[in-house]
Parts: sequence; C-alpha cells; structure tokens
Amino acid sequence: MTVRTSVFGFGTLLFRQIGLLRRIGLFRLIGLVGLTGLVGLTGCNKLIAEAPPAAAAAKPIGGVGVVDLDLVAKQLGRDLEMSKAVQARMTQLNKKLTSLQDSLNRLFEEKRAGFGDQTNDDQEKQLLGMQDRMDTQLRESRRNAENDLSKYRQALVEQFREQAKPILREVAAARGLSIVVPKNDGLLLTIDPAVEITDEVAQRMLAVQPKAAQGETDEPDSESTETSLR
Repeated sequence: MTVRTSVFGFGTLLFRQIGLLRRIGLFRLIGLVGLTGLVGLTGCNKLIAEAPPAAAAAKPIGGVGVVDLDLVAKQLGRDLEMSKAVQARMTQLNKKLTSLQDSLNRLFEEKRAGFGDQTNDDQEKQLLGMQDRMDTQLRESRRNAENDLSKYRQALVEQFREQAKPILREVAAARGLSIVVPKNDGLLLTIDPAVEITDEVAQRMLAVQPKAAQGETDEPDSESTETSLR
C-alpha cells in the first residue's frame, strides 16, 4: 500500500482573476431602488402645485425616473476604486490560504518522517486519514474565503448605494418623481430620455462628495479582503 505523494491533489487554492467591476454591471441584480417617503413629501407636493406650467411639463410623465448606477460609479471613478479594493482583499485572502496550505504540508511531512523510511499498514492508514482531513480543512477554508470576499464586495456595493440615495431623493423631489428604478436593459425595453436622471445624479454626487468617495471605499469593515451596483 503506497501513500499518495501529493498531499493536496486538487492543486492551488488561488482565486481566479476577477474582472474589472466596470464589466460586471453592479446594480443590475438588486432591483428597484426604494425611495421611501418621496410620495408624501410636503416639498414635493408644493413643487407640483406651485411650479409654473413650463416646469411641470418638463417633468417625466408618470413620475418615474431611471438611473444607471453603474454609469454613475464610472463617472465618479468609484468603479475602479471598488475594483482595486476587492483585488487587494482577494490578495490578502490568497496569502492566508497559501500559508495554511504550506503549514499543513509541513505537518504531513513531519508525521511521515516520524514513521521512518519503512511504514506498516497501520501507519499508512494514519497518513491517508491525516491527508484526507487536511484536504477537507483546506477546502473549507477556501469556501470561507470565497464567502468573505463576496460579503466584502457586497458591502462596497451597499456603501455606494447608501451614498447615492440622498442625491437620488433630491433629484426625485426636484423632478416630482415618485419612483426611481435602476436601469436594466433586460427589463426596461424602451426608455424615454426625459426620465433618465443618471447624469444629474452623477453631477450632484461629484459636487457634494468629491473627497468622501475616495476615503470611504477602501475598508467598509475592519479587517480585510467582487461589485452589479443594481
């Protein structure tokens, strides 16, 4: 009976390269952007009642606006910032996995060396059992790392969404909108340019938080290690 020479037969644990965030379409899977309280806002009602006819005619028909948060993030440079943050997190997690793999390999080799050059059946069974347990531990650690990276990515997405919500509310109130939905080519078959508010949202965000966008993306949580914003 021969002990397998490779301790971890499934090979390297490094994550596959993650594409740039701008290719992913970050906001397309989230659904409607809830703007709670907009319908009943006093300011919104006054705007509708008191605005001159020309201003009222300029408002989108139906009180619905469409925003492409992916494009907003791109115009602000936030897509690249989030992509870099995720990449740094992934590198950190990969280092931990590699370190764990090296440690387990050393333990296995020490155990095998302790048995000497000739091993009996019982010793070979011990080595095989140890190898299987280490394989399981390593796979579990990889799953945990993947979950960690996914949660980190989602935290970045939610962070940007929360930063965008006040501006979305401002634009919606100014235009008399009751609902703002994320742009999704798979669901929205046709869009009147009059309901598109992406550029206005991006311009307002750029004006009010040019520095905050840089400082709040790197670490949404303390320790650390991919992003549709929809």
